[in-house]
Amino acid sequence: MRYLLKTFVVTVGLLLIGVLSSSVRANNMLIGSFTLAHATQWNNAMLPAGDYTFSVTRGQADTHVLSVHGAKQALSILIFAQSACETCRNGALKVAVQDDNRVVTSLDLPGFHLNFNNRQSTSEREQLVKTPATSEQVAVHVATN
Repeated sequence: MRYLLKTFVVTVGLLLIGVLSSSVRANNMLIGSFTLAHATQWNNAMLPAGDYTFSVTRGQADTHVLSVHGAKQALSILIFAQSACETCRNGALKVAVQDDNRVVTSLDLPGFHLNFNNRQSTSEREQLVKTPATSEQVAVHVATN
């Protein structure tokens, strides 16, 4: 009887360790990095040139949180279920370039595609018509869990 009780306690303990460690790992769904060669606007934040890391973690309900961290700047963005992408396999950060201005327009990550609305003033839109923006793609390195 004692042997059965010890076996049961050890089994339950190992099961709890496995469940708790997998839930901690599952919390960080994606982690990775990218480098911006130039200062770039992302939503309302101006990110200086440099190296950045990011993580995608589970939020509440059907949301995830994208956290981007650099040496001088950080930002967090909510990702909603509509951003799920079954065909997205690689990481890529797409940037619109006009003169010396750069603005993040979208981000692809394995399982996600995010579009970012560029809030432009009327004068900025008129300038864009005169000199159309080109685009750049920044490599995003995604670590496998």
